[in-house]
Amino acid sequence: MRHMRLPIALILAVAFGVLAWKAPRESTEATRARTALLSTGALDPENLAEVVVEREGVRHRFERRGELWWQTEPVVHAADGWSVRQLAVRALKLESVRSVAAAAPGAGEGEGQGLAEVGLDPPLARVTFVERARAGEAARTTVFELGRRSLAGRAFARLAPATPSAGYEVVDGVLHDFVLDRDPREFRSRDLFAGLGEVDRVELSSAGVATVLRREGRSYRLDGVVRTRADRERAEELVDALRRARSAGFIVDRPAELAAYGLAPPAATLSVTSGGVPASLLIGDPVSIGAQDRFGLVEGTSTVVRVPAESLVAMVPRVDRLVDPTGTGARASDVGGLEIVRGAERIELRREVSGWTARRSDADGSTRDGAVDAATVERLLTALCETRASAIEVAPFPSDRAIATVTLRGFAGEAIDTVRIATRSDPSGAAGVAFENGDGVLRMHGAIELPLSPAELGFKPKPAAP
Repeated sequence: MRHMRLPIALILAVAFGVLAWKAPRESTEATRARTALLSTGALDPENLAEVVVEREGVRHRFERRGELWWQTEPVVHAADGWSVRQLAVRALKLESVRSVAAAAPGAGEGEGQGLAEVGLDPPLARVTFVERARAGEAARTTVFELGRRSLAGRAFARLAPATPSAGYEVVDGVLHDFVLDRDPREFRSRDLFAGLGEVDRVELSSAGVATVLRREGRSYRLDGVVRTRADRERAEELVDALRRARSAGFIVDRPAELAAYGLAPPAATLSVTSGGVPASLLIGDPVSIGAQDRFGLVEGTSTVVRVPAESLVAMVPRVDRLVDPTGTGARASDVGGLEIVRGAERIELRREVSGWTARRSDADGSTRDGAVDAATVERLLTALCETRASAIEVAPFPSDRAIATVTLRGFAGEAIDTVRIATRSDPSGAAGVAFENGDGVLRMHGAIELPLSPAELGFKPKPAAP
């Protein structure tokens, strides 16, 4: 056993010697103050005009247009503003663990290695930030060159331009992770209508037929095959759906033949105008047999995307779902008078402070003045102005089943709107009525309280003068 003691003692001595050599070195590095690669104010993420990422021989260029970011190389597509700004945010967080002077190849890990050995000649990636020029100043440009990764989350980088002898920095890999590991397509926005603000107009064109939804102040109208009032609630739901609409993925960049995806010509085109600026989505074929998702292309871009079925359903609702289901667009509180015509009979109602007065004209030509029950008239106004139809049908008014025409008047006697009323044609035989507002749209109601005759309105003739 004695002959083993000397080798063991030598091994232990060497081990303790190595530990003694490394401990001060590691302690010194751990306690050494980190220094930011960029000085305070050297880069302003909110003032960026352009960012260029070069990696794997491809140049990815992002430009700021107003409040939005757009990728312009190697494809044209809306960019994800958060992702672009993160490049600057992470660049500002870069701290140097130590500065290293470049040396001939063959030195230890990160200690004086040549630029080629640390991936900086040429760099694995280059990130260029171009800021907007401020008053009296030239536009600032900041360039980072990124090399390979080292141990413990470290990496090599340097600010450019730099001379070959300028060396490099050992930094944390926060910027490397975002630039080198991320799929470049993830810098693109998946929004189908990027930066959509107040929507003024939505148009869906398919098979040569166009349906247009227009905003008029706080209300909406439908034009095209159907020209009528639009349901404000449903219209705003559509606008919200357009703002939320996102693609389910990127299919192909710069396709050789758009026709292969059913996009030349497209099956449908959805155009949205916001702030006077139009944006269009071309909708193509289903992505596969039996699939509901479709190919799509935002006009002006060069990438075919996948449009999910749930987004299509929300963005392209049936026209009848957009129609205002109430009998008239007038508000009951704005109605100062009513004129109800039933065949040869007519009754004119006028709102007074104390109730509703009436003038009744019968088929024999006689005329009588009187009053009607105020609560009953209010129920009629509720039916015309507020009650929502149970179904909508785009069809001509059935004149052969007409039962009444109601004209709503303002407080000065001016006509506000007219509603035609007919009995409902229901195959099941259920009773009901249809309202038509001069727009070729029938608003169907089932059992509904609709007092139209003098008797139903509670007409009471004015007492004869003594």
